[in-house]
Amino acid sequence: MKISVTSIGAILASTIVLFSCNKILDTKPQDFLTTDQYFKTEADLNAALSGIYSSLAQDGTYGRNIPIELEMGNDEAHYNNRNNNNTVPSLYDCQSSTKIYSDCWTALYQGIGRANLLLSNLDASPVAASIKNNIKGEALFLRAFNYFQLVTRYGDVPLILTPTKDANNLNYPRNSSIDVYNKIVEDMKTAEGLVKEANAVNSGSRVTKTVVQGMLARVYLKMGGRPLMLGLPAFDSARTYALKVINSGQHSLNPSYEQVFINHSMDAYDNTYRESMWEIEFYGNNTPQGAVPPGSRFACQLAMRYTGSDPNAVYGYGSYVPSGVLYNIYNGYSSATDTLRRNWNMPEFTYNFGGVSSGNPREITPYSTGTYTFERDCGKWKRDYEVFSPKQRDWGPTNFPVLRYADVLLMAAEAENEVNGPNDIAIGYINQVRQRAKTLDLFAFRVSTQESMRKFIQDERARELCFEALRKFDLIRWGIFNARMDFTKSAIANSTATATNKNRFLGGYFNVKLRDTLLPIPSSELSVNSLITQNPGW
Repeated sequence: MKISVTSIGAILASTIVLFSCNKILDTKPQDFLTTDQYFKTEADLNAALSGIYSSLAQDGTYGRNIPIELEMGNDEAHYNNRNNNNTVPSLYDCQSSTKIYSDCWTALYQGIGRANLLLSNLDASPVAASIKNNIKGEALFLRAFNYFQLVTRYGDVPLILTPTKDANNLNYPRNSSIDVYNKIVEDMKTAEGLVKEANAVNSGSRVTKTVVQGMLARVYLKMGGRPLMLGLPAFDSARTYALKVINSGQHSLNPSYEQVFINHSMDAYDNTYRESMWEIEFYGNNTPQGAVPPGSRFACQLAMRYTGSDPNAVYGYGSYVPSGVLYNIYNGYSSATDTLRRNWNMPEFTYNFGGVSSGNPREITPYSTGTYTFERDCGKWKRDYEVFSPKQRDWGPTNFPVLRYADVLLMAAEAENEVNGPNDIAIGYINQVRQRAKTLDLFAFRVSTQESMRKFIQDERARELCFEALRKFDLIRWGIFNARMDFTKSAIANSTATATNKNRFLGGYFNVKLRDTLLPIPSSELSVNSLITQNPGW
């Protein structure tokens, strides 16, 4: 029988290459063949830990697929299908054999396999206990986070917690989602007591105590919503963990919304505010440079369109563009228009493609106020701010934020509303986010019911967190994904966008089905794993 490279057994039983992620861990790349030759020194353990982190920096995960192909195609952004003949997951026209599905599955299980191997060898290592405990905490969290990505995207998945040495043992049944979630929570809670405080690390690329707590808040919010629907107890736990982050005093909002994302592009971590709590680290331009890892591709895909030849004006594809629905969400609650965040995330100008004049690397053409609301580019990460040289068309050093403090504040508000309704505590968390964006306080408006507050928070998360690989996840857990897809389809069809652009933008909204709240189990896994089954509708 042919062994697929995406089968769990083959992934977990294969020899593991340990990568150095340079900015994450100061170690050299190494391979190992047997465990008795490894895990002897702190450098060995750090190299193994680096290998787990690296699974989240691949194309299959945050290098491209999670922020782009597997997330876009929602009410905030969609595929800019210029050829009208492409097949991508965000158009909801793919099958289980699509490589993007298996690439994500493979990378996540690869990280799990690396974590299992490290965790199984830690106790026997002669390294000092204090060092081993921190590494154990990070490894436990990363394994749990990979499982969180799997269970939210694929549903019931095999839960494998020990190293697999036999590549011929390819058969693993799916564990129920509740069992997977319970293990995620268990491992994250253990990790909370082992990892370092944020102010002891001063790096956004490493997992810290508040990162674990913030992610537990996200996990519990998901467990409170679809598909588990655990309700009030889960929301109360989400509130508890969000408050741990808030009360730690380790994080605050950067006064400049724009600077948060400029820092990502510049590969600069902000130790003053630490708003960007956990980032997937990228560095370089995909040209081998010793221990420097390759850059990412998400930024060039989301970048504003520019096809000029000037090397100082970094290429942008504009492959995915904001929806006019997002533009209208920025028009605010009542009469308050959120121009600061709107104009940064979907700018009121376009780049000219004709080259350079007047000494400017890019010429821009401003839009007339209020025009092109359905035809703008994503501007959250502008490649002009990249400092790595030489520039490269497809790859760049921009880091991807997995968890920001602004998200923690909004999660705290959401959990508070679900537990106690629309009180001043929930409003206070929201107002911290809105005041940074220089919008009107929510106190200025009447939010008298739990449902009206719920709707406001749903919109506020779009305004603050758009393009950060959270919107589809949010819509699904709220149980409104398909309804919002229908709403966006109608909004585009009735918009002032050109007929050509309507045709390019609408495909995914016509194709989406009830099955699309989950990805398919990759067909390559089904072909070799006799105990695994496919998701409904696939």
